[in-house]
Amino acid sequence: MTPESLHVAMICTGNICRSPMAEVVLAHLVDADPLLHDRVHVTSAGTANWHVGSPMDPRAREALNRAGFTREGTPAAFADRAYLDRHDIVIVMTREHGHDVRRRLTNRSTDVVLLRNLVEPGSNLDVADPYYGDDSEFDECLEIIRGGGQRLTSVLRSRLDAHSFEV
Repeated sequence: MTPESLHVAMICTGNICRSPMAEVVLAHLVDADPLLHDRVHVTSAGTANWHVGSPMDPRAREALNRAGFTREGTPAAFADRAYLDRHDIVIVMTREHGHDVRRRLTNRSTDVVLLRNLVEPGSNLDVADPYYGDDSEFDECLEIIRGGGQRLTSVLRSRLDAHSFEV
C-alpha cells in the first residue's frame, strides 16, 4: 500500500540559509507537478534553535529571487524530536545534521537523506554553508539544492507510486 501523502523536512543548522532555500525550491517543484501538488508537504527547520521565528537570511532570499523562486519560506523552526517524528523524509545538508537528526528521531520509519547523495549517490558530501560567503556562494549553494530537489521529486513520485514528467 502506498501512502496518500508525504511530509518532507529540509534541515540545516540555523534554518535561515540552506534549509529555507531548499524548502522553497522543493515546494516550487512539488507545486509544478500535478501528481505531487496536493500530496507532498514541505517544511524546514534547524538543528540549532538560534533563529526560531526569524525570516530567512536576506542573501538567501535574494539568491532565490535571482533564480526565479518567489514563493515565501516559513519562519525558522527548531528540529526537535516531535517535529522530526512528524516527517516521512528528512533531507539534511551535512553529515553532522544527519547525526543530530538520527539522535533525536524516534520514528524509525522516517528516512534521513543527505541532500548531496541525491545528486551524487554515495558521495557523502556536505552542502557548504554560504552564511559567511558572498552572493556567488549563495547562488552555488542554491544550484546544488536545485539539483537535489529535482532528484527528490523523482523519489517522491516513486514513493507515492505516481508517474509524472521528468523535471
